[in-house]
Amino acid sequence: MYFLNRLKKSRYSKSLVIFLLLLDAVLIAFSFKAAYVLVYGFHADLQNYYASLMAIFILSWVVSSLFSEVYLPENLGKVSRILYTTLLAFIFHVLIIAIYLYGFKAYQYPISFLAYTYLGSLITVSLVKAILLGLYRRYRNLDIHQKRVIIIGYTESGRNLHEFFTTNKSLAYQFMGFFDDRFFSPDVSPLLRGSLRDVKDYCLRENIDEMYYALPNHIEYVREIAQFADTNYIYFGLVQDVGGLKQKKLDTHLFDDGKIPIVTPRREPLRFFFNRQVKRIFDVAFSSLVIFFLFPFVIPPIALAITLDSSGPIFFKQLRSGRNGKPFWCYKFRTMKVNAELEHKQAEKQDSRITQIGSFLRKTSLDELPQFFNVLIGNMSVVGPRPHMLKHTEEYSESINNFKIRHFINSGITGYAQVNGFRGETKDNSMMEMRVIYDNWYLENWSLSLDLKIIFKTVWNAVRGEENAY
Repeated sequence: MYFLNRLKKSRYSKSLVIFLLLLDAVLIAFSFKAAYVLVYGFHADLQNYYASLMAIFILSWVVSSLFSEVYLPENLGKVSRILYTTLLAFIFHVLIIAIYLYGFKAYQYPISFLAYTYLGSLITVSLVKAILLGLYRRYRNLDIHQKRVIIIGYTESGRNLHEFFTTNKSLAYQFMGFFDDRFFSPDVSPLLRGSLRDVKDYCLRENIDEMYYALPNHIEYVREIAQFADTNYIYFGLVQDVGGLKQKKLDTHLFDDGKIPIVTPRREPLRFFFNRQVKRIFDVAFSSLVIFFLFPFVIPPIALAITLDSSGPIFFKQLRSGRNGKPFWCYKFRTMKVNAELEHKQAEKQDSRITQIGSFLRKTSLDELPQFFNVLIGNMSVVGPRPHMLKHTEEYSESINNFKIRHFINSGITGYAQVNGFRGETKDNSMMEMRVIYDNWYLENWSLSLDLKIIFKTVWNAVRGEENAY
């Protein structure tokens, strides 16, 4: 389908389409029920043949809305486009329902009922989308959500991208300037911030969030600046040629209705706003369920066992590296005797520091339960790369390529590397390299269904026991 092909190349999440379809289905069902009440009274029960018609109404809306491209990204950015495509979809919908009623000679539905249903559906579906668009624009335009961007190269494609950033206010981009080695007329000078060699210092000084390379491809410079961006948690995009990046997987985003292609070194589903919100909502819901329904029964006996087993606090906290390398306090149940090596030495097999109850907690992963509080407050996720001690992050960043990429997203209680056998002690760099490969694969292939699979496999591994859980 043309719509699905366009959606595949879109920089918007497919989850957004599913969300809007479900929302529209709820609004149409509400309008259908409201029309029924208006015609037959508040206490009238919905007859079976009306319930069947409501199901057909909703299914027909799915067909007509997709056919009318209601959910294409460019049709969701303006109220006028929302109203136009929604009205067009309802026209197709009326034709589908008319064919159904005539074909099955279903003349028992009053005209007033159908009129109320369509009027209510058209108003609610259009109004709610317009309200969501307004709230989205307002939220994205808050100062804390503004992304500071630069463009390397005052070329035609660079100028087109600059115009896109400055004219699309709902995207909440703050354009900071161009960088180019060439000489330009005085009227261009206010937009220039320096030469190519000034990019790194400027990015660090001004806390740049995103940079885009719009010059003819200079392979060595592109490699250098891409590595700099990864190391400093800056999103990097190529506006045109991709020859300078020898990556296995590239991702293409189309800005301004496909007129400006952006190529990135990897897919990053969680870079998109809607995907991040889906993951965050799931994290809050899941961690809340664990905290309110499991913790009251689990924490007291574990706390008592830890207290009786050895002296020291019940909980253990340690600074770990989180998203964008920012340190945060990671909480666990204490599984070791209080010792001076906690901050720099990993747990080893048959480690004498591990207590008896600590060994059980580690094998069953119950020592990780307090991290659900980290998830609830937002510095961790249920699923993501496992956080490391600050010292280890510093060491591995120097010895393992692409190590810092795993920090583009929140750390997790469990992760794709862990359920594939790479958990616990990393005796040498090869073990950590494999963990990084799995973590970066997760970053590039995130989906809510993948998170659910990882959670299920984590529970299964905990039940059957794991060799590296010590």
